[in-house]
Parts: sequence; structure tokens; C-alpha cells
Amino acid sequence: MLLNLHLKFVSSAAIMVMMMWALCYPLIKLSLPYAPVMLTAFLRAVIAGCVLVLIAHFTNRPFPRGYRLWIYITIIGLSATSLGLWGMFYAGSLLNPGLATVITNMQPLIAGILGWYFLKERMTGVHLIGSVIGFTGIVIISLNSLVQTEKQVLLGIIFVLMASFGGAVSNVLLKKIAGQVDVLFAMGFQLFIGAIPLGILAFYTTNLDSLDWKMDYTLILLALALLGTALPFILWFWLMQHAPLFKLNVYNFLTPVFGIYLGHTVFSESLTTIQWLGATFIITAIFLVTVINGKIKPAH
Repeated sequence: MLLNLHLKFVSSAAIMVMMMWALCYPLIKLSLPYAPVMLTAFLRAVIAGCVLVLIAHFTNRPFPRGYRLWIYITIIGLSATSLGLWGMFYAGSLLNPGLATVITNMQPLIAGILGWYFLKERMTGVHLIGSVIGFTGIVIISLNSLVQTEKQVLLGIIFVLMASFGGAVSNVLLKKIAGQVDVLFAMGFQLFIGAIPLGILAFYTTNLDSLDWKMDYTLILLALALLGTALPFILWFWLMQHAPLFKLNVYNFLTPVFGIYLGHTVFSESLTTIQWLGATFIITAIFLVTVINGKIKPAH
């Protein structure tokens, strides 16, 4: 009974993380009239990091000790925050969103391979089939984008692959230090560290005079920092301690599904039969990995 409750909680938490990450895409789109994208990325990371570190400090959580943990936190910040946000924000201006989504969601496959090699996590045939079906679903969703040719597509693909690789590396490293460092301090400091390169990019590549700071932008920025960054990072780190990485990664395939739904409800984007077919593939992948192959067990 307790194991069933644990499984349901882990699954619910993973789905909630994907929903919050999917919320970021419409929020970023809404922020464009107010500020340059890289400045928003920098402020998002700084605010989220500040909130997490302050909460950790005032709740007397253990401060990270030892150079080894700080090396991990630094690499996670540079990969997840610097490389991840840099790649995705710039790719958004170069690529059709559908194509960018397809390439971005190679991250679970990359992380699964890295987790198999570095974490010795065993990927069964069902997990592999589920990942392939999920990725196929994303390809189906974005078929219209894949047949289009746009300027600077190659550069955009490079940026997205950088972001995907950064996310995959950070997930593997997070898994390695799970249980060894306080989640709030770890996530807060990695956001601070990762924000440094973003701030440098924002300073040298954007016109700060174009910043139009209004209450709407403040609310969008807070939603990005808290609901789109701080809270999902904490939940994801907790999940790392309770389930194998390759089982968690399949939930990433839900992000474009939630993105389609938000696009339809917020921006009145129409859902095609192809998109619904892709969503069905993705849900099938989740079912294969989490139900057919057995229950998610806590990692040891």
C-alpha cells in the first residue's frame, strides 16, 4: 500500500514538473515585448537562485561542504543554467518552435545513455522502446515544422543540441550527488553560478535601453523564476533520489503535450489531427515505462 502511494506521488510530482516547465514557453513569449530574451534569462536565474538560497539559510539547512560537491554544483550550473538557457533562448529566435522542441527532447535519450554509462542504471527493452515511441510522438507533433526550410536553421540546431546536452549532463550529475547535498542550497547556488555567463551575454549582446519594466513584466518574471525554475528544480532534485534517471526522463515527453495545450488555450493555436496523434504516442510511452514495466522503486 505504501509503495503504491509512493509510486503515485512520484508520478504526480514528475508530471507537475513537466507542466511547470511547459508553462515557461508561453511566459517567455509574453516577456518578449518588455525585455531582451537573454536579460530575462539572467534575471530569471538570479531571482530563482536568490529565493532558494534565502529559504535554505533561514531554515538552517546544511551548507554544502567539500570541494568535490562545489565542483559538481558549478558544472551543473554551467550545464543546466548557462548552456541550457543560452541554447534554448537563442534557438527560439532562429528555429521554428516545433523543430526546436523535437531536438530539445533528445535530452531524455542522451541522459538515459549517460545514466546507463556513468550511473550504471540498467535500461530494459521496454524502457528503450518507450523512449523511442515518445520521441516518435514529438516528431509526429512537429511534422509541419520539419518539412520547412528557414534561415540559420543549422545554427539554431547547434544551439538546441547544446541545450539538450547541457540538460542531460546536469541530470546525470544531479543524480550522482543526490542525498549528499541539501537540495535548496545546491539548486540555488547552481542557478547563481549559471547566471554569471548569462549576465555577461546580456550585457554585451543586448541593448539595456530596450527594457520596458512594467508590472506585467514583473509578474511574468516572477512566474518564470518561481513556478518555472525554483519549484520544478526542487521537485526534480527530490525525484532524483527516489527513482532511476531513465524512468524519470520519459516524463520529459509530456512537456510538448502541455505546450500544445497551453498554446491552444493561451494563444488560440489550433490543434491538428497530427498533433493529437503525436500526443497519443507520448502517452503510450509513459504507460509502457511506468505501468507495463512495473512500479517505480526508490533508488538505493
